[in-house]
Amino acid sequence: MKHQINSISLLVLLLLGAVSFSLTACSDNNSGGGQPEITGVKILSSDTTNYKYDEFYTKAGPGTMLALIGKNLGGALNVYINNQEVTFNTTMNTDHSLIVSVPTEEKGFKLSAFDSTIPDEIRVVTHGGSASYSFKITAPGPQMQRIQAVYPRETGNEINIFGLNLVDIEKAYFSDITAEELAETEWTEIGGNHVDISNIQTVLMDHHLNASSNSYETTSQVKFQMPEVPYEKGVIVFECTAGTTYLPFYKRPGQPTITYVSSDMPQIGENLIIKGSEFVQVESIKYGDVTLTADDFLVSAEEDVIVVPFGKKPTAGSGTTLTVTTPGGVVSVDRFYDYTTILTTFDGDAADNGWGPNAAFVDSGTADGIYAYFDIPVEYQQWWGTMIYFRKDWSGNSFPLSPNIPATATADEVYFAINVYNDNSDYNNGVFNGYIRYMFQPIGDAENQYDNGFVWADYDTQTGSFARPVLADIDDEAPVGKWYRHVLPLSVFNCYAGKTYGEIMNVGLNQFRLQSINQGTPSGKINVKFDNARIIYIKK
Repeated sequence: MKHQINSISLLVLLLLGAVSFSLTACSDNNSGGGQPEITGVKILSSDTTNYKYDEFYTKAGPGTMLALIGKNLGGALNVYINNQEVTFNTTMNTDHSLIVSVPTEEKGFKLSAFDSTIPDEIRVVTHGGSASYSFKITAPGPQMQRIQAVYPRETGNEINIFGLNLVDIEKAYFSDITAEELAETEWTEIGGNHVDISNIQTVLMDHHLNASSNSYETTSQVKFQMPEVPYEKGVIVFECTAGTTYLPFYKRPGQPTITYVSSDMPQIGENLIIKGSEFVQVESIKYGDVTLTADDFLVSAEEDVIVVPFGKKPTAGSGTTLTVTTPGGVVSVDRFYDYTTILTTFDGDAADNGWGPNAAFVDSGTADGIYAYFDIPVEYQQWWGTMIYFRKDWSGNSFPLSPNIPATATADEVYFAINVYNDNSDYNNGVFNGYIRYMFQPIGDAENQYDNGFVWADYDTQTGSFARPVLADIDDEAPVGKWYRHVLPLSVFNCYAGKTYGEIMNVGLNQFRLQSINQGTPSGKINVKFDNARIIYIKK
């Protein structure tokens, strides 16, 4: 990195030398005795792709080094940019040139984009007088981020555009070129059939210092009335002083997509999170025999997240498809609230072995019925703790496993899942080494245990580590104070590791146990509710 910086610095010095040599050779006098004049501005930069030494420019961004070209500039007394005095290189000042750097906003420099009283000009004062030159110091490059407007988008509709640095807009228009076409070609101007946008109004222009990047940016919102556009799709284009930005445009919404569903079987009272795209004017969400309308869920402003306060379970056998419907189409995901995946809901559908210390089994007071409850105010060091220990029945039957999971799915894609509500237990706090010991026992096979991947780093200092957080979700997070889905791949159990789901079905499952274990001496609180234990498929 150091070599790269030195190379760039050397290139700038060479450019400066070239300016000085070429211009001083044209004059025998650097005194600047006559009326000064600026005839052009060159940009001194190692970015030769965007800036050419033999060209003149009328705009540049803060922090840029400029070469002012003209007459009688020698012996300059003051240089002003945007009516703000700036320092300049006196040793490089000749009768025909002057080198100056534009300060950055972080150093207090003000831009005309945010103050209409600031003139867009460079001014040089010498003993011979004053010279001015029209020159724009631009705001940071614009970025359109999203469109907000009702569908179908028709003439006269209000269109709101959100983004960054949507200031100094010189031209705005629709084009029938698509965003896909623009992404695949190199262009300096956006072609196609243009329809101009007029009367753009600024709704929000929040110019502020971004603490993470330590640079200024402008959170922007503008709006306009949609003109008569003869084509169904294309792009909206803003040509700003600092650059051009565009967004895809459709008169009718695109096909929605679903990329993530937070749980296959949400608990009553849990927020079901659906992520994707084109969640525009969502008309309904349906699963099994339950249909939700717009008043039953929330869609993010970016139209890529739906939050469903889950209040009603589907009826068993009514279907396992979750469907989102918009004016742009329908998108579905399978295996949602699939009752065939359930091992037990703790509502009498399986047999409790009854070993102690046993979990409490509490009525939730909702349609979710009974849940299992570990309520341990202080968990001291122990190797045999509170447990959930169930078999299908006392007749020796194995738990039925769902036929709706692909037989070719690997043990890394087949998970034990259970709904969890962790009420500020001391798990994962870096001191308490308590964890859940899982035991899965096929018929006729020994116990297969998994201790959450816990290993001691140093027992004497009571330091250890876990393969993943205790009670982790699919993203290896362990939320507190809300219901969520805890998952564990079956590949962590010796009896299932390396097998396909078809082979796992042949091995079967006769009993399972979740047990609180604390091998360490620090004590901790455990307060966790469990419900809807099941075997599910999550494709890698």
